[in-house]
Amino acid sequence: MSRSTHTLRAAGVLLTGLLVASACGGGSDDAGSDDVGRPATDTIELPDCPVDALDSATAPVDITVWYQLSGKAGSTLEAQVAAYNASQDKVRVTAELQGANYDELFNKYTQGIPTGDLPEILVSEDTTTQALIDSQTVLPAQACFDAAGASTDGFAEAAVNHFTVGGAMWPGTASVSGLLTYYNKNHFRRAGLDAETPPGTLAEVRQFAETIKAAGVTGTPVVMLMDSWFVETQLAGAGQPLVNNDNGYGPDQTTEAAFDTPVTLEVFEWIDQMVADGLLTPVQSTPGTVDHYLAMASQNASITVETSTAATSVVAFLGGDTTVLGEENRAEAASTDTSGLDIGAGAMFGIDEAGATQIGGNGFFIMDGDTSSEAQIAAAWDFITWWNQIDQQATWNIEGSYLPFLDAAAEDPRVQEFWSTQLAGKWLGIAYDQLQAMDPDSTGALIGPYDKFRIAMTDAMAAVSLQTTDPATAIAEASAEVTAALTAYNDSL
Repeated sequence: MSRSTHTLRAAGVLLTGLLVASACGGGSDDAGSDDVGRPATDTIELPDCPVDALDSATAPVDITVWYQLSGKAGSTLEAQVAAYNASQDKVRVTAELQGANYDELFNKYTQGIPTGDLPEILVSEDTTTQALIDSQTVLPAQACFDAAGASTDGFAEAAVNHFTVGGAMWPGTASVSGLLTYYNKNHFRRAGLDAETPPGTLAEVRQFAETIKAAGVTGTPVVMLMDSWFVETQLAGAGQPLVNNDNGYGPDQTTEAAFDTPVTLEVFEWIDQMVADGLLTPVQSTPGTVDHYLAMASQNASITVETSTAATSVVAFLGGDTTVLGEENRAEAASTDTSGLDIGAGAMFGIDEAGATQIGGNGFFIMDGDTSSEAQIAAAWDFITWWNQIDQQATWNIEGSYLPFLDAAAEDPRVQEFWSTQLAGKWLGIAYDQLQAMDPDSTGALIGPYDKFRIAMTDAMAAVSLQTTDPATAIAEASAEVTAALTAYNDSL
């Protein structure tokens, strides 16, 4: 490897100190310094990736994958690992669940940086990309693609762009998701609305909610988690950056928030007025919260927002499987009568049009040569290469609810049948159409202290929806907090 252990570990200790001190929010991403952070597109120097190192291995090479996935996605990943192990005898993969959410997973990872107690593959939320790069503990998978003579051209362009920094694709594969609008078709019918046409804009959500409320179907038709990803999605769909420096992807240092704009104000005022008019029930965003699911399941609400990855879990829950909502929610879920529910899904509603969203999900990041041996890097690349094949991509969609990263998998007969005949499949087909229609240059932000951004944005949403804070004031305060977090992050590098 071209970098010294001393340099890597020094950077790792600095990053660990910063992230562990602030480990109470969701994710991490961008901001770089001129020396250590994200390099300009034309200056990154790729290290060697020993893709052929397995050829000289005399015994099976053991590697570990750290992940945090619940519901059907978690069980599917475990099954996929078992299938890979059974398919060959050169590599043995062990998948280890680390924590109850992505925050706990990433905190575990950063705590292991100083000692090198790290896995060979980390399945980490997309928001951690820049922080992982700045930690200098991960190998850019682009080096492995190049060494293997492989191309990223066959993968979803928007997802590749989202994970490409300094001209290099950093994870070896990605599990892609996006937000969808979920709604109660029976409520629509009772209110005289077209049950096959969900609302496509903020204005239409209000209009539909007013119609449902006036018809006496339910008192508060919309229920929504006050989570940052809702605002992020709205702004990405409108082409509104969250931070400067080309939304974090530019060649300079990312130094300040860029979302204190009329576009953000429009979203926050929509939330404020929907709550004030009794049309929206805001749900406090805390780990494990499923109150919006339960409100829909008990038919106390008609419209909500959730990730496309929830598709198979929602269908399982509607079918009586209460385990998919987590152990802490099992008792309440089991007491909810879901019989007679007719839930539909549609493209995510946006400010001006439906389907405008951002990349969500995770990437499979390979550790560099200071943590892994050459044989282990080759083993990690072999597993990821297998994972990127059509069969595995199809299974990951059908059973795990993630959208195909490999374009060809979307044409697989099993996937096509799933999307056309199964409820969860129909929903995922909608989400895949959103992915394909996405502007590949507006996929979301790259932010080093993404956790701090999400804390600030979520707090602002809660202040407006659950308290009495003026939207403009909440946005301005969040903007100042994010700029301060970027300054602290950059100073730590």
